[in-house]
Amino acid sequence: MSSHALPADPASPRATGGAVTAWGKEQVWRLGVPVLLWSIPGLISASQMYVMWQLKEPDFSFGTAMLWSYPGWMVWACATPGILDLRQRWLLESGGWWKSVPVHLTAFLLTHAACQTVVVLCGLAARPVYFTEEPLEHLWGYSLAKSVHLALIYYGVILAVGYALEYHRRFREGELAQANLQAQLAHAQLDALKMQLHPHFLFNTLNAIAVLVRKQDTADAVRMITGVGELLRLALHNTGRQTVPLRQELDFIERYLALEQMRFQDRMQVHRDLDPSLLDAAVPNLLLQPLVENAIKHGISARAAAGKLELRASRRGEWLRLEVCDDGPGLRADWDEGGGIGLANVRARLAQLYGERQVLRLEPHPEGGVRAVVELPLAMEERP
Repeated sequence: MSSHALPADPASPRATGGAVTAWGKEQVWRLGVPVLLWSIPGLISASQMYVMWQLKEPDFSFGTAMLWSYPGWMVWACATPGILDLRQRWLLESGGWWKSVPVHLTAFLLTHAACQTVVVLCGLAARPVYFTEEPLEHLWGYSLAKSVHLALIYYGVILAVGYALEYHRRFREGELAQANLQAQLAHAQLDALKMQLHPHFLFNTLNAIAVLVRKQDTADAVRMITGVGELLRLALHNTGRQTVPLRQELDFIERYLALEQMRFQDRMQVHRDLDPSLLDAAVPNLLLQPLVENAIKHGISARAAAGKLELRASRRGEWLRLEVCDDGPGLRADWDEGGGIGLANVRARLAQLYGERQVLRLEPHPEGGVRAVVELPLAMEERP
């Protein structure tokens, strides 16, 4: 016997139950809200009638007032969804209003006539004595004429509310569309900025390999090529991700530093001061590599003796603080705050990701050299 389940019959209750439930909820919402809103003037009208008749007849009850007055307002409540639907199909806007006016006028007259019919019949049920002096058709006609101006206002209010809701919906859709376009533009700009780092970093590393090859240092050249392959694998693994956990960023930096230490041999020492509780903090992908490269190029390389590179990660309240320090000659007098390609790239990416809620600055290190400081809002990446 086959174990495959038979497809559900489209006409079966199980297949259509969800759609029926959704349709029922929509209808309850469409009618329930107007009933609640129109109940407010209905209760006010019944209260006024009760107070007025109490002055004439002390035995006049509030229930009688409700029976006489309230049902007429419910006619408007039941008609409201239909009037709103008519507004969508027959717009009172330039170009087609002359076709729409007769439709709305007919809907108005039918609603008003139905409302006053209910009012007269409910009045007959509540206070039959009141209707013995005049024939019902006279009372119905009088009721129609007396309240036509108010009914026209009610109909106009329904149309105005419908137009207000429609304009609000269009405004929200426009806002969402604009926000989506801005997000897509920002994402494209971030991708472009991040892709600039790949060839920039790769060219520098290939130059280092070329130097080793010219020195005929085959073993180190092979190790460096292997290391470049690992770095490219990591970089490709995170393609499309704007932020990664700090531990992944540090893993990339460790592999990058291993390559650089092949070049500098014993001339570069690396010190780390990393808060373990921050390893899952979200940081921009390839954030630290340009800062570390900058520190090596302008700090460690500029020293005749061995140099020191420091990596620090700490928490400052609700902020993540990252530092890359070197003990090189420090900032030149003609130093441009914008920096080169790497530093300018980092600034642009931080601005795109965090707006004004980020800090990137280069400053003299108290112990000599330069300190690059990055401060970001602290947010933890969810582990898969």
